[in-house]
Amino acid sequence: MADEKDTGSSEKLSGAARPSGKRQVTGETTATSTKTVEKRKKAAADKKTNPLSFFAQVWQEIRKVIWPTGKQMVQYTIIVLLFLILVTALVFGVDWAASWGIDQILIG
Repeated sequence: MADEKDTGSSEKLSGAARPSGKRQVTGETTATSTKTVEKRKKAAADKKTNPLSFFAQVWQEIRKVIWPTGKQMVQYTIIVLLFLILVTALVFGVDWAASWGIDQILIG
């Protein structure tokens, strides 16, 4: 039972360890406060840019992308085409079976 007394053994039963989030470790609450909302609004206002700097930021982000090699592109293309053939065959089979079943019910 839950209220059993300790028998004096050195082993204590404990529940499973619960993960603690970063906020819980630092003592912050996980609920959104007005201070947090104000921070978010200020951050959103700071992020507004003009169209020219927007394109500069886009170019910076594109440079961070890890582009696949030619070999990887060929492999990915083959995988996509095989998956496309598989799904097409599956849809065809289900459609054919459904039409055959309906024909058997209505005509048969």
